[in-house]
Amino acid sequence: MLSRKDVRPKQTQLLLDIGFVPVSIDYRLCPETTLLEGPMTDVRDAFDWARKMLPQLPLKRSDVHINGDRVVAVGWSTGGTLALSLGWTTPSAGLRPPEAILVFYCPTDYEDKCWTQENKPFGEATMDAAAYELYEGVADTPITAYNPPPASRAAGGWMDKENPRSRIVLHMNWYGQTLPILVNGLKDKSATRKEPLRLPQPSNAQIQAVSPLAQIRKGMYRTPTFIVHPIDDDLIPWQQAQRTVDELRRQGIEAELRIVKNAIHLFDLYPRYDANDEATGAVADGYAFLSRAVS
Repeated sequence: MLSRKDVRPKQTQLLLDIGFVPVSIDYRLCPETTLLEGPMTDVRDAFDWARKMLPQLPLKRSDVHINGDRVVAVGWSTGGTLALSLGWTTPSAGLRPPEAILVFYCPTDYEDKCWTQENKPFGEATMDAAAYELYEGVADTPITAYNPPPASRAAGGWMDKENPRSRIVLHMNWYGQTLPILVNGLKDKSATRKEPLRLPQPSNAQIQAVSPLAQIRKGMYRTPTFIVHPIDDDLIPWQQAQRTVDELRRQGIEAELRIVKNAIHLFDLYPRYDANDEATGAVADGYAFLSRAVS
């Protein structure tokens, strides 16, 4: 769900203040395509464009100069996982990886058992399976943006049981179906049914191909990395971030972690966290990390 317009304006300003030109990108969304074939491929291609093509474009401002040799990646939630994926997808394509990566509350370990277990974000109970048809929210062709209707009362900005697209994400959490839907997609719209759709889990090899921690363990990732994760995240356990940073450091890769207390998933979207010194400090530290990486 969501799109390139859902960036954090205050953090965009932070990037400008320290000399970065922010580029927010769209990518094909799951489940019309798979995580590997769609989003991960599109993000890698966009990064290649930023390295090679963006510096050659004529700009309206003569005082702005783009340096394709100093490019970093930032991502939030699943976008953070996509940012991390640049650490191994770029070298495999013959490209230089980012100078540094900053991510917020994102999945880093898809081998974690949590992805196969029931999860009820925001304390939501599951729906009667007869009340919804999962494929109703799947488009006929891949899309690059989706936001719930403005009138929708979507918890967290995306969770609305009355919205077919939101129900896909809820279903993934309720029935431990995150990995099958992300890794293999939902392409067969003829496969309608009234009972909860229970797809088989992907193979270990398929899971490791999209899991940052697995790729780090294999030695495929060498990029300086900064992770911010709220301790009260009810979608992604903060322990994944801890394991990932521990492994990066074990391999001698520069890595920093900020576990933010009294904060939830997507915390930096909510104005009330402006008063949380630990949260604002973690965000500021992350961008300072990026600045040091290219200075």
